[in-house]
Amino acid sequence: MANKVRKILLIENDAQMIELIKYPLQEEGYAVLAASDGNDGLGKARREQPDLVMVEFKLPTMKGNDVCKSLRKDPATSHQRILMIADENQLEELEIGPGSSIDDFLIKPFGPVELITKIKPLLVSEDEQKAKLISTGNHDLDSKMGGGVPIGSLTLIEGDSGAGKSVLSQQMMHGCLVDGYRLSLFSSENTVKSLVKQMRSLNLDILDYLLLDKLRIFPIETSQLGQQAPTVLIKAMKNEKKREMIFVDSLTSSIPASSDKEVLGFFEESKRLCGDGTTVISIIHSHGLTRELLTRIRSLCDAHLQLRTEEVGNKLVKTLEVTKVRGAEQTTGNIVSFEVEPGWGIRVIPINKVKG
Repeated sequence: MANKVRKILLIENDAQMIELIKYPLQEEGYAVLAASDGNDGLGKARREQPDLVMVEFKLPTMKGNDVCKSLRKDPATSHQRILMIADENQLEELEIGPGSSIDDFLIKPFGPVELITKIKPLLVSEDEQKAKLISTGNHDLDSKMGGGVPIGSLTLIEGDSGAGKSVLSQQMMHGCLVDGYRLSLFSSENTVKSLVKQMRSLNLDILDYLLLDKLRIFPIETSQLGQQAPTVLIKAMKNEKKREMIFVDSLTSSIPASSDKEVLGFFEESKRLCGDGTTVISIIHSHGLTRELLTRIRSLCDAHLQLRTEEVGNKLVKTLEVTKVRGAEQTTGNIVSFEVEPGWGIRVIPINKVKG
Protein backbone atom coordinates (compact mmCIF):
# COMPACT_ATOMS: atom_id res chain seq x y z
CA MET A 1 0.00 0.00 0.00
CA ALA A 2 1.36 3.41 -0.99
CA ASN A 3 2.27 5.85 1.75
CA LYS A 4 -0.29 8.56 2.40
CA VAL A 5 0.63 11.90 0.84
CA ARG A 6 1.04 14.46 3.63
CA LYS A 7 -1.08 17.59 3.18
CA ILE A 8 0.16 21.06 4.16
CA LEU A 9 -2.00 24.18 4.36
CA LEU A 10 -0.15 27.49 3.94
CA ILE A 11 -1.96 30.60 5.25
CA GLU A 12 0.01 33.42 3.62
CA ASN A 13 -1.01 36.63 1.84
CA ASP A 14 2.28 37.21 -0.04
CA ALA A 15 2.01 35.50 -3.46
CA GLN A 16 5.79 35.40 -3.94
CA MET A 17 6.32 33.79 -0.53
CA ILE A 18 3.64 31.19 -1.34
CA GLU A 19 5.55 30.16 -4.47
CA LEU A 20 8.89 30.10 -2.63
CA ILE A 21 7.43 27.73 -0.04
CA LYS A 22 5.25 25.58 -2.32
CA TYR A 23 7.95 24.53 -4.79
CA PRO A 24 10.42 22.81 -2.39
CA LEU A 25 7.54 21.20 -0.48
CA GLN A 26 6.01 19.79 -3.66
CA GLU A 27 9.44 18.56 -4.73
CA GLU A 28 9.55 16.59 -1.47
CA GLY A 29 6.21 14.98 -2.34
CA TYR A 30 3.87 17.00 -0.12
CA ALA A 31 0.48 18.27 -1.28
CA VAL A 32 0.30 22.03 -0.64
CA LEU A 33 -2.88 24.11 -0.27
CA ALA A 34 -2.90 27.89 0.15
CA ALA A 35 -5.17 30.46 1.79
CA SER A 36 -4.65 34.22 1.60
CA ASP A 37 -6.16 35.26 4.95
CA GLY A 38 -7.06 33.91 8.37
CA ASN A 39 -10.78 33.28 7.81
CA ASP A 40 -10.16 31.47 4.52
CA GLY A 41 -7.41 29.45 6.20
CA LEU A 42 -9.62 28.39 9.10
CA GLY A 43 -12.28 27.22 6.68
CA LYS A 44 -9.83 25.19 4.61
CA ALA A 45 -8.28 23.70 7.75
CA ARG A 46 -11.71 22.35 8.74
CA ARG A 47 -12.66 21.12 5.23
CA GLU A 48 -9.32 19.77 3.99
CA GLN A 49 -7.93 18.40 7.27
CA PRO A 50 -4.23 19.06 6.52
CA ASP A 51 -1.48 17.34 8.50
CA LEU A 52 0.31 20.66 9.02
CA VAL A 53 -0.79 24.30 8.95
CA MET A 54 1.82 26.98 8.23
CA VAL A 55 0.64 30.41 9.39
CA GLU A 56 2.10 33.81 8.49
CA PHE A 57 2.42 35.96 11.61
CA LYS A 58 1.20 39.12 9.91
CA LEU A 59 -2.03 38.56 7.97
CA PRO A 60 -4.34 41.26 6.55
CA THR A 61 -7.57 40.53 8.44
CA MET A 62 -6.55 38.40 11.40
CA LYS A 63 -3.34 38.10 13.44
CA GLY A 64 -1.41 34.88 13.03
CA ASN A 65 -1.50 34.24 16.79
CA ASP A 66 -5.31 34.49 16.72
CA VAL A 67 -5.53 32.06 13.79
CA CYS A 68 -3.43 29.54 15.74
CA LYS A 69 -5.59 29.93 18.86
CA SER A 70 -8.74 29.35 16.77
CA LEU A 71 -7.23 26.20 15.25
CA ARG A 72 -6.43 24.86 18.72
CA LYS A 73 -9.88 25.67 20.17
CA ASP A 74 -11.85 24.08 17.31
CA PRO A 75 -12.30 20.31 17.93
CA ALA A 76 -12.20 19.75 14.17
CA THR A 77 -8.66 21.23 13.88
CA SER A 78 -7.17 20.99 17.38
CA HIS A 79 -5.04 17.96 16.41
CA GLN A 80 -3.32 19.70 13.48
CA ARG A 81 0.34 20.65 13.81
CA ILE A 82 1.04 24.39 13.50
CA LEU A 83 4.18 26.15 12.25
CA MET A 84 4.34 29.96 12.56
CA ILE A 85 6.30 32.01 9.98
CA ALA A 86 7.69 35.31 11.26
CA ASP A 87 10.37 37.96 10.76
CA GLU A 88 13.14 38.42 13.33
CA ASN A 89 11.64 41.77 14.42
CA GLN A 90 8.39 39.97 15.35
CA LEU A 91 10.01 37.54 17.81
CA GLU A 92 8.96 39.51 20.88
CA GLU A 93 5.30 39.14 19.87
CA LEU A 94 5.42 35.39 19.28
CA GLU A 95 3.71 33.20 21.87
CA ILE A 96 6.25 30.41 22.36
CA GLY A 97 6.75 27.73 24.98
CA PRO A 98 4.49 25.60 27.19
CA GLY A 99 0.84 26.52 26.68
CA SER A 100 1.46 28.08 23.25
CA SER A 101 -0.89 27.28 20.37
CA ILE A 102 1.99 26.71 17.94
CA ASP A 103 4.25 23.67 17.70
CA ASP A 104 7.22 25.54 16.28
CA PHE A 105 8.24 28.66 14.37
CA LEU A 106 10.25 29.44 11.22
CA ILE A 107 12.17 32.70 10.96
CA LYS A 108 12.46 34.59 7.64
CA PRO A 109 14.54 34.67 5.57
CA PHE A 110 15.00 30.91 5.19
CA GLY A 111 16.13 28.55 2.44
CA PRO A 112 14.70 25.25 1.14
CA VAL A 113 16.96 23.14 3.41
CA GLU A 114 15.89 24.99 6.57
CA LEU A 115 12.23 24.79 5.46
CA ILE A 116 12.32 21.02 4.88
CA THR A 117 14.31 20.20 8.01
CA LYS A 118 11.85 22.29 10.03
CA ILE A 119 8.64 20.65 8.82
CA LYS A 120 9.73 16.99 8.67
CA PRO A 121 9.58 16.39 12.45
CA LEU A 122 6.13 18.01 12.56
CA LEU A 123 4.84 15.43 10.10
CA VAL A 124 5.96 12.39 12.07
CA SER A 125 3.04 10.01 12.64
CA GLU A 126 1.62 9.28 16.11
CA ASP A 127 3.06 5.76 16.00
CA GLU A 128 6.52 7.13 15.25
CA GLN A 129 6.15 9.70 18.04
CA LYS A 130 5.54 6.85 20.49
CA ALA A 131 9.02 5.47 19.75
CA LYS A 132 11.45 5.01 22.62
CA LEU A 133 12.55 8.16 24.40
CA ILE A 134 15.99 9.12 25.64
CA SER A 135 16.02 8.75 29.41
CA THR A 136 18.44 10.62 31.67
CA GLY A 137 18.20 7.84 34.22
CA ASN A 138 16.65 10.41 36.56
CA HIS A 139 12.86 9.98 36.79
CA ASP A 140 12.23 13.50 38.08
CA LEU A 141 14.18 15.06 35.21
CA ASP A 142 12.50 12.83 32.62
CA SER A 143 9.04 13.80 33.83
CA LYS A 144 9.88 17.50 33.44
CA MET A 145 11.08 16.79 29.89
CA GLY A 146 7.78 15.22 28.84
CA GLY A 147 8.98 11.67 29.52
CA GLY A 148 12.33 12.20 27.79
CA VAL A 149 13.66 13.44 24.46
CA PRO A 150 12.40 11.40 21.44
CA ILE A 151 14.93 9.33 19.50
CA GLY A 152 16.06 11.04 16.30
CA SER A 153 15.78 14.55 17.76
CA LEU A 154 18.20 17.44 17.42
CA THR A 155 18.54 18.71 20.97
CA LEU A 156 20.09 22.00 22.08
CA ILE A 157 21.38 22.33 25.66
CA GLU A 158 22.08 26.01 26.24
CA GLY A 159 23.33 28.06 29.16
CA ASP A 160 26.09 30.20 30.58
CA SER A 161 29.30 28.91 32.16
CA GLY A 162 28.68 26.96 35.37
CA ALA A 163 24.95 26.52 34.73
CA GLY A 164 25.17 22.71 34.61
CA LYS A 165 25.17 22.03 30.84
CA SER A 166 27.92 19.41 30.89
CA VAL A 167 26.49 17.68 33.96
CA LEU A 168 23.07 17.43 32.30
CA SER A 169 24.58 16.06 29.08
CA GLN A 170 26.62 13.52 31.08
CA GLN A 171 23.46 12.41 32.90
CA MET A 172 21.77 11.95 29.51
CA MET A 173 24.79 10.08 28.12
CA HIS A 174 24.79 7.64 31.02
CA GLY A 175 21.04 7.07 30.70
CA CYS A 176 21.50 6.25 26.99
CA LEU A 177 24.36 3.84 27.69
CA VAL A 178 22.35 2.04 30.38
CA ASP A 179 19.50 1.66 27.86
CA GLY A 180 21.88 -0.05 25.42
CA TYR A 181 22.61 2.69 22.92
CA ARG A 182 25.99 3.24 21.28
CA LEU A 183 27.17 6.82 21.31
CA SER A 184 30.03 9.11 20.41
CA LEU A 185 31.07 12.25 22.27
CA PHE A 186 33.01 15.10 20.66
CA SER A 187 34.31 17.14 23.58
CA SER A 188 36.27 20.38 23.81
CA GLU A 189 35.69 20.35 27.58
CA ASN A 190 37.33 17.05 28.60
CA THR A 191 39.95 14.46 27.76
CA VAL A 192 39.02 10.78 28.05
CA LYS A 193 40.71 10.55 31.46
CA SER A 194 39.15 13.71 32.88
CA LEU A 195 35.66 12.74 31.68
CA VAL A 196 35.85 9.29 33.25
CA LYS A 197 36.98 10.87 36.52
CA GLN A 198 34.34 13.62 36.41
CA MET A 199 31.46 11.25 35.68
CA ARG A 200 32.63 8.80 38.35
CA SER A 201 32.43 11.64 40.89
CA LEU A 202 28.72 11.92 39.95
CA ASN A 203 28.24 8.16 40.45
CA LEU A 204 28.09 7.70 36.67
CA ASP A 205 30.70 5.07 35.78
CA ILE A 206 31.43 4.82 32.03
CA LEU A 207 34.69 2.83 31.99
CA ASP A 208 33.08 -0.49 31.01
CA TYR A 209 31.17 1.19 28.17
CA LEU A 210 34.46 2.62 26.86
CA LEU A 211 36.18 -0.78 26.98
CA LEU A 212 33.25 -2.43 25.17
CA ASP A 213 33.23 0.31 22.47
CA LYS A 214 29.71 1.33 23.44
CA LEU A 215 31.09 4.82 24.05
CA ARG A 216 33.65 6.65 21.97
CA ILE A 217 35.20 9.92 23.17
CA PHE A 218 36.91 12.30 20.76
CA PRO A 219 38.65 15.25 22.46
CA ILE A 220 38.58 18.18 20.02
CA GLU A 221 40.19 21.61 19.91
CA THR A 222 37.61 23.60 17.96
CA SER A 223 39.38 26.87 18.73
CA GLN A 224 42.46 25.58 16.87
CA LEU A 225 40.38 24.63 13.84
CA GLY A 226 38.95 28.15 13.70
CA GLN A 227 36.61 28.85 10.78
CA GLN A 228 36.76 25.24 9.56
CA ALA A 229 35.57 23.76 12.86
CA PRO A 230 31.85 23.35 11.99
CA THR A 231 32.69 21.68 8.65
CA VAL A 232 35.39 19.39 10.08
CA LEU A 233 33.20 18.42 13.03
CA ILE A 234 30.13 17.54 10.96
CA LYS A 235 32.31 15.42 8.67
CA ALA A 236 33.66 13.51 11.68
CA MET A 237 30.12 13.05 13.00
CA LYS A 238 28.98 11.57 9.68
CA ASN A 239 31.78 9.00 9.93
CA GLU A 240 30.25 7.61 13.14
CA LYS A 241 27.79 5.54 11.11
CA LYS A 242 27.09 2.82 13.69
CA ARG A 243 26.37 5.22 16.55
CA GLU A 244 22.73 5.87 17.48
CA MET A 245 23.63 9.05 19.35
CA ILE A 246 26.17 11.85 19.05
CA PHE A 247 26.93 14.41 21.76
CA VAL A 248 28.86 17.63 21.03
CA ASP A 249 30.22 19.48 24.09
CA SER A 250 30.76 22.07 22.78
CA LEU A 251 30.98 24.05 19.53
CA THR A 252 31.10 27.44 21.28
CA SER A 253 34.84 28.16 21.11
CA SER A 254 34.85 27.97 17.30
CA ILE A 255 31.81 30.20 16.74
CA PRO A 256 33.62 33.59 16.91
CA ALA A 257 35.87 32.48 14.03
CA SER A 258 32.97 31.11 11.94
CA SER A 259 30.29 32.91 9.97
CA ASP A 260 26.61 32.62 10.86
CA LYS A 261 26.14 30.65 7.63
CA GLU A 262 28.77 28.09 8.66
CA VAL A 263 27.31 27.68 12.15
CA LEU A 264 23.76 27.31 10.79
CA GLY A 265 25.11 24.85 8.23
CA PHE A 266 26.43 22.70 11.07
CA PHE A 267 22.98 22.53 12.69
CA GLU A 268 21.24 21.94 9.36
CA GLU A 269 23.57 19.01 8.64
CA SER A 270 23.01 17.74 12.20
CA LYS A 271 19.29 17.85 11.46
CA ARG A 272 19.87 15.73 8.37
CA LEU A 273 21.71 13.17 10.50
CA CYS A 274 18.64 13.08 12.74
CA GLY A 275 16.50 12.48 9.66
CA ASP A 276 18.60 9.35 9.05
CA GLY A 277 17.88 8.11 12.58
CA THR A 278 20.79 9.53 14.60
CA THR A 279 20.07 11.54 17.74
CA VAL A 280 22.28 14.64 18.11
CA ILE A 281 22.68 16.57 21.38
CA SER A 282 24.66 19.80 21.06
CA ILE A 283 25.78 22.00 23.97
CA ILE A 284 26.52 25.71 23.55
CA HIS A 285 27.33 28.65 25.81
CA SER A 286 24.70 31.38 25.42
CA HIS A 287 27.25 34.21 25.53
CA GLY A 288 29.07 32.89 22.48
CA LEU A 289 26.30 33.72 20.00
CA THR A 290 24.35 36.74 18.82
CA ARG A 291 20.65 36.87 19.64
CA GLU A 292 19.72 36.49 15.97
CA LEU A 293 21.90 33.42 15.45
CA LEU A 294 20.72 31.84 18.69
CA THR A 295 17.09 32.31 17.64
CA ARG A 296 17.70 30.52 14.34
CA ILE A 297 19.51 27.63 16.02
CA ARG A 298 16.69 27.22 18.55
CA SER A 299 14.22 27.22 15.69
CA LEU A 300 16.04 24.35 13.93
CA CYS A 301 16.18 22.14 17.03
CA ASP A 302 13.50 19.66 18.09
CA ALA A 303 14.26 20.07 21.79
CA HIS A 304 15.61 23.11 23.61
CA LEU A 305 16.81 22.92 27.22
CA GLN A 306 17.87 26.24 28.79
CA LEU A 307 20.03 26.20 31.94
CA ARG A 308 20.66 29.13 34.26
CA THR A 309 22.15 29.86 37.66
CA GLU A 310 19.77 32.03 39.69
CA GLU A 311 19.90 33.55 43.14
CA VAL A 312 16.96 32.45 45.28
CA GLY A 313 16.98 33.94 48.76
CA ASN A 314 20.58 33.69 49.91
CA LYS A 315 21.70 30.78 47.73
CA LEU A 316 22.50 30.06 44.10
CA VAL A 317 20.31 27.47 42.41
CA LYS A 318 20.64 25.85 38.99
CA THR A 319 17.45 25.86 36.94
CA LEU A 320 16.46 23.94 33.82
CA GLU A 321 13.77 25.44 31.60
CA VAL A 322 12.29 22.96 29.13
CA THR A 323 11.36 25.38 26.36
CA LYS A 324 10.26 22.66 23.95
CA VAL A 325 10.45 18.92 23.39
CA ARG A 326 8.75 18.12 20.11
CA GLY A 327 6.97 14.77 20.15
CA ALA A 328 7.14 14.34 23.94
CA GLU A 329 4.72 11.75 25.37
CA GLN A 330 3.61 14.08 28.16
CA THR A 331 3.31 17.83 28.65
CA THR A 332 6.74 19.29 29.33
CA GLY A 333 7.40 20.86 32.70
CA ASN A 334 8.24 24.55 32.47
CA ILE A 335 11.06 25.03 34.99
CA VAL A 336 12.83 22.62 37.35
CA SER A 337 15.45 23.54 39.97
CA PHE A 338 18.30 21.15 40.76
CA GLU A 339 21.63 20.82 42.51
CA VAL A 340 24.68 18.74 41.67
CA GLU A 341 25.67 16.54 44.60
CA PRO A 342 29.06 14.76 44.58
CA GLY A 343 28.65 10.99 44.65
CA TRP A 344 24.99 11.33 43.63
CA GLY A 345 24.70 13.54 40.55
CA ILE A 346 21.70 15.70 39.71
CA ARG A 347 19.11 16.03 42.46
CA VAL A 348 15.85 17.83 41.63
CA ILE A 349 14.84 20.35 44.29
CA PRO A 350 11.11 20.93 44.96
CA ILE A 351 10.11 24.53 44.24
CA ASN A 352 8.84 25.13 47.79
CA LYS A 353 12.21 23.99 49.18
CA VAL A 354 14.04 26.42 46.86
CA LYS A 355 11.85 29.33 47.93
CA GLY A 356 12.21 28.36 51.56
